[in-house]
Amino acid sequence: MKKNKLKVKSKPKSTSTSKTKWRSLLIVVIILILLIFLPNLYIVATTSGQITTLQNISSQYYECALIFGAGIRDGKPSPILRERLDMGVALYQAGIVPKLLLSGHGSADGQGYDEVKVMREYVLDKNVPDADLIIDKSGFSTYESIQRCLNTYHLQKVLLVSQKYHLYRAVYLANQLGLETGGVIADQRRLSGQFLRDVREIFARDKDFIKGIIKP
Repeated sequence: MKKNKLKVKSKPKSTSTSKTKWRSLLIVVIILILLIFLPNLYIVATTSGQITTLQNISSQYYECALIFGAGIRDGKPSPILRERLDMGVALYQAGIVPKLLLSGHGSADGQGYDEVKVMREYVLDKNVPDADLIIDKSGFSTYESIQRCLNTYHLQKVLLVSQKYHLYRAVYLANQLGLETGGVIADQRRLSGQFLRDVREIFARDKDFIKGIIKP
């Protein structure tokens, strides 16, 4: 008589391979999420204490307020830029800063795109004397604007003026570059398109987190 051999069913290799692939994919996704959000959490956590409002600003001496460019529309400041300029003027008129540094994209001959020219005209209309303005037409990024405070204008103690979502990154870069600083919130209301700006800022913080370490 022939003995019946018991056949042991083995798991299909394809199922095991599929699980391994999904596990590897999950690990990659988790790592990517950590790489994106950990720098953001670090930047926000380490700079929150340096960001304040006009009403709560400490009575320290600052050489000037740095106002970051934020685009122009039809020859006028964009709503975001207008908020920043208004806050800078308020700081000046309150005697908190003696000068305003207007930094952004400028044109050497005044013929091309020149947001700094528009910024200057706006604050002049608010009765800020031209003698108390520092004009920086090479502030092509947040990093460059802050770096030029130190290297070009030899400033050491500067207030940064911007919307809150942007100030975390700006203050972080200033700290990394060795600028004594604080951030003043320019927000007056929630402007349209803020959600998209918040999303873009997440990746901008990641980029500048690295830039703040290597200091190119």
